[in-house]
Amino acid sequence: MLTLVVRNLLRRPARTLLTAAGVALGVGLIVALLSISTGVQRTADDLIHVGHADFGLFQADVSDFSRSLLPERLADEIAHEPGVRAVARLKLYATPGKSSFFVFGLDPNEFVWRRLVVLRGRAPGAGETLAGDRRGVAIGGTLKLSEAKSFRVSGIYHSGDAFEDDGVVVPLRVAERLARRPGEITTVAVAVEPGRSSTEVAKRIERRFPGTVAVTEPSQAIKVDTSSRLIVDTGWIISLLALIVGGIGVTNTMAMSVFERIREIGILRAVGWPTWRIGALIVGEALGIALVALGVGLGLGVLAAHAFSDHASTSGLVAPDFTAGVFAWGLAFALGVALIGAAYPTWRAVRLTPIEALRRE
Repeated sequence: MLTLVVRNLLRRPARTLLTAAGVALGVGLIVALLSISTGVQRTADDLIHVGHADFGLFQADVSDFSRSLLPERLADEIAHEPGVRAVARLKLYATPGKSSFFVFGLDPNEFVWRRLVVLRGRAPGAGETLAGDRRGVAIGGTLKLSEAKSFRVSGIYHSGDAFEDDGVVVPLRVAERLARRPGEITTVAVAVEPGRSSTEVAKRIERRFPGTVAVTEPSQAIKVDTSSRLIVDTGWIISLLALIVGGIGVTNTMAMSVFERIREIGILRAVGWPTWRIGALIVGEALGIALVALGVGLGLGVLAAHAFSDHASTSGLVAPDFTAGVFAWGLAFALGVALIGAAYPTWRAVRLTPIEALRRE
C-alpha cells in the first residue's frame, strides 16, 4: 500500500508539488498567526502582572502595549477607587538599536519597585540603573539606554517576571525623560484588596475612565494591541480561504489521478481489492500530499512569524511563541484539507465496478 501511494504521487511530481505548495501556504499562515497571537498573550501576561499586580490599565486601541500613554495623575484617582489596595505607575521604554531591550520606569515608593529582589549591588543613583538577572550584565558595566546617554549598572535584581527580568529598571522620572514624554506613563499596575474580585474592580475602573482598558487575563490583550488584532483577524479570514482553495486543489489533483488510473483501479478490483482498500489508497495519497505540505508549511510559518516580529511595530515587545498547540493547529489544517480534498475522488473510485473500469481507455 505504501509503495503504491509513493509511486502514484511521484507519477506526476510537478502536480503533486504544486498542490502541496498551495496547502503549505495555508499551514504556514496558520502557524505564523497563531504563534504571534500566543506571543502577544505571553507578553501581556508578563506585563499585566508586573510586580505581581492583579491587572494593568492601558490606553485603549493603541498599536501595541508600549504605545499606551496615560497621564500620571490617573494613578492617584484609581488609588481611591473601591477595592483598590495599591497602584504603581510604569513607563515602558524601548532602547534604540538592533539589540533593543526594555527599560522599566518605576517609582521607588510604589509596590512594583519594592517587590524587586536586589541580588547584588545597591539601588541606582544618578546616571545608574538596575539590571535584570536575565540581562546578562555585571555590576559596574554600562548600558546604552539612549542615543546620547549610557548608564552604569549599580545592581542586579530579580522579580520573578521573565519579561521584567530581561530588562532594566530606572526611576520613573528618568524613563519619562528618556522617552521624551514627561508626565505620561504606559500603564497603571493595580493590586486589589483581599477578598475582592479583580475582574469586577477592573470593569468598574473601565467604566469610570472611558478610553482605558483593564487587562486581567492574557486573552484580553488583543483589546489593546490593535496591530496584532488586525493580523490575527485578517489571518483567520485568509486561512479560511486557504482551506477552501487548498481543498479544491487537492480535490482536483486526486480527481485527475483517479481519472488517469481508472483501468488500474479496475484491475485492483478484479484481483480482489475490496472497496475500503481502494478508498484507503486514495486517502493515503491525499495524506501524503498533506504531510509534504505540513513540513514545508511549518518552516514557512516559523520564518513568517519571525519576519513579522522583527520588522513590525511590535518588534522587541512581542516574539512569536511556538507551542505544541500552534503546531497541532498546523497539522489539523493540513489533515483537514487532505480529507476534504479526498472525499469526492474516493467516492468516485469506490463506485467503479471492475467491468466498468476495464472498459475505459
